[in-house]
Amino acid sequence: MTESLLRNCELFVKNRDILKVNFKWDSSQMHPLCASLCAERDIEADHEKIRACKEIIKENTGLLSEFKGTVLLALATILSFETDPEGKFHQVTESYAALRKEFHSSPYLPLSAFMIADMADSFSYESIVEKSKRIYRKMKEKHPFLTSSEDAGFAVLFALSGIEEDEAIGRAEECFTLLKGRFFSGDSVQALSHALAMGAGPSEEKVSRTLEIYEKLKERGCKYGTGPELATLGMLSLSGSDVDTIVEDVVELDRHLSTIKGFGTFGTGKAQRLMYASFLTANSYKRNGLSTVIKASLVNSVTSLIIAQQVAVIAIIAATSASSSTSS
Repeated sequence: MTESLLRNCELFVKNRDILKVNFKWDSSQMHPLCASLCAERDIEADHEKIRACKEIIKENTGLLSEFKGTVLLALATILSFETDPEGKFHQVTESYAALRKEFHSSPYLPLSAFMIADMADSFSYESIVEKSKRIYRKMKEKHPFLTSSEDAGFAVLFALSGIEEDEAIGRAEECFTLLKGRFFSGDSVQALSHALAMGAGPSEEKVSRTLEIYEKLKERGCKYGTGPELATLGMLSLSGSDVDTIVEDVVELDRHLSTIKGFGTFGTGKAQRLMYASFLTANSYKRNGLSTVIKASLVNSVTSLIIAQQVAVIAIIAATSASSSTSS
């Protein structure tokens, strides 16, 4: 594990502690998620600004709005990165209004609104949402029982990426067919398939690489979660870094985290700890430029790296939301 990765891990832990102290009444599952978002930007969590952003969201949304659900702290953290949070949230509400014309309310829709506001001009919100809906319908046609609100987030990512609709569905289907039967949960396989479809290159190579990472981690005593966490493997696979290097870094980081209070079996839990170790590792390759292949292996657009991160964030929110529901 490199010194820079270790430093970023320590920042992640520090951010978790800051959030845990200052946001005691928010879901404890959200603390490491928000900490990882700050660490990805290599910044310390600004709890005062995050609190102010929570108020901005509360004041500008309805009483039963999904913005005020479990993911509120994560959304406030993302908003805190902006120089003009109020102005940005106005854009978010505009993109959300466009989304609600086509999609049912869900915990994932506010995140999609943030992604659209981040990566598109306001005049294109409607067209992006319409494209997202067409992609979502095609997902639903292929897998009517598996496709759910979580997949709407992936549909938005496909629309933002610039990948042609049929190509996006084709890539995802190829990956799904290759992965089917390897993992128990069809929902998780579909999410991983969507994540891998964001990257260019033959589906066989992407899937083979993903399974190699999974098996080598398992051999090292790090069995990857096969629930909502599974999609974050896609970010590691698409990083373009050497598989053995990826495995070594993730294993070392996971072991380091296991020694820290709150990341053991009775804290975050093994599956989510490994998920965060993977998220931090993949982001370190992007941040430090250790892999030049990442820019070619992902969709060829200026938003490709943001998309890679958002794929992981969707998966992490799915995992943390599921965990929160189970524990409540």
